[in-house]
Amino acid sequence: MPRTLIALTAAALTLLPGSLTAQGFAVGGRAGTLGIGAEVALGMGPNLTVRGGMGLLPIERDASGYWDVGNNVDLTLKMPDTWYNVGLDLYLGSSFRVGGGMLFKPDNPTVTATLASSASIELDGVTYDGSDVGEVIGTVDSKSQAPYVIVGFGKHTASGIGLFLDLGLAFLGESPVTLEATKGNAAVINSPAFQNGLRQEEMNLEEDLPTWAREYWPILNLGIKIGIGS
Repeated sequence: MPRTLIALTAAALTLLPGSLTAQGFAVGGRAGTLGIGAEVALGMGPNLTVRGGMGLLPIERDASGYWDVGNNVDLTLKMPDTWYNVGLDLYLGSSFRVGGGMLFKPDNPTVTATLASSASIELDGVTYDGSDVGEVIGTVDSKSQAPYVIVGFGKHTASGIGLFLDLGLAFLGESPVTLEATKGNAAVINSPAFQNGLRQEEMNLEEDLPTWAREYWPILNLGIKIGIGS
């Protein structure tokens, strides 16, 4: 994905006439729900800007509050590591803007349940201990690319240093929960009863998670930019 974005950006810059490239250029840094990263913006006219960026979100945290799966189970929530975005901003005033584009992510949010030998996990009313089931990974299986809309403040291509804020939503679409046992006694974790228990637990998790948590991703970014105006 990074190579694709670089290639598209280079091609766009090559094809743009001088009258457009003269509308301004900016680089910036940001932090928020799309991670910590950088972005570039190119003015296409007095009220239109092309913007793209990349963010890193290496977050892992305890997930025991999200999934009550058993006793003494270590639960870890891991967010997607990398986010990419490309889109257009339309300015409705000197700094207020609306925009939209595409958001890309190479991986999904996961919850990993790790069982020590003294732990146990319950699936569809059946309890399995840590000697038979070592690890179960749950994934919110959303699309790798999604459209987004935003409202924002701050004009990237205005000359000088300034702040900007983005607020919006990405539309991931229907995102089923999948569970997979990755460690344990093969005879147990591959048995029909255990696999049926995983399928039932998937349905339970989908019922417990609100729709917005599986189908949307909030966009909240605060950043600083350096613009070279026309």
